[in-house]
Amino acid sequence: MKQNYLVLFLLIPLQVFAQKTNNNYECIYEYTVKTANAETETYTAILQFDAIHAKFVDYAAFQLDSLMQTGQATEEQVKKAEERMVKTAYYFDQTTFVNVADKSISVYSVIPPSLYFYQEGMNGISWQLTEEIDTICGYLCNKAVGEYGGRTWNAWFSSEIPSQFGPWKFGGLPGLIMYACDTDKIHCFKAITFRQGTTPITAPKISNSITTSREKFIKAKNHFEENPIANIPTESITDMRVEKGDGGSNSIFINGVQVRLRTNGYVPLEIK
Repeated sequence: MKQNYLVLFLLIPLQVFAQKTNNNYECIYEYTVKTANAETETYTAILQFDAIHAKFVDYAAFQLDSLMQTGQATEEQVKKAEERMVKTAYYFDQTTFVNVADKSISVYSVIPPSLYFYQEGMNGISWQLTEEIDTICGYLCNKAVGEYGGRTWNAWFSSEIPSQFGPWKFGGLPGLIMYACDTDKIHCFKAITFRQGTTPITAPKISNSITTSREKFIKAKNHFEENPIANIPTESITDMRVEKGDGGSNSIFINGVQVRLRTNGYVPLEIK
């Protein structure tokens, strides 16, 4: 019975929403991670979406992209936005782009000194709806439970916003996912602002990326983050530079790709 309810509830509002394909919306999320040394890291990311596309990216990257799209930004403005992105203490280094037309999620990420790209099918999570309700970011939400990436996730979605999308790779529910947290409460995405779109949704443009599979990427990424500097093959380094920042902080670039060292260790989003 719950499965039928899910399908009917999903189709009716999305048909209405799809009639407004020129409208796009933005939801800003606070993403928190509880690290192995009991610290809490707080990231800020944004979901842009319309009826058939969704893009999830770090907020600093979004700000730079939005500035570039105006076509009126000065060189100084662009430079400051680039510096802000480089100096962001906690940067969400995965960009996801969903295209409903081909039922795919494209993922762009980094394992220094290379950029990577892979695709997977959308709505790969089998959600179980529950009777629980809550209010998140001012919207009434229902709860669903599903498994993905080796973790069990609690997701809260609002039918008041009839969209099948959510933060990161989450989606496939009859309403925008406003909150998603694994049952161990290590990784949590929480909506803090929902608004009309401020800039067009564009597919990521990342040149010279290596195409791989999800399984290979996760294995390589999790291994790399155990000891980033040691796990960069010396033979792959053609250029290395260090940019000094404020307060004695430094930014390391290898072959033009930033190496973000994680002082609190790395807790992978996806275990498998």
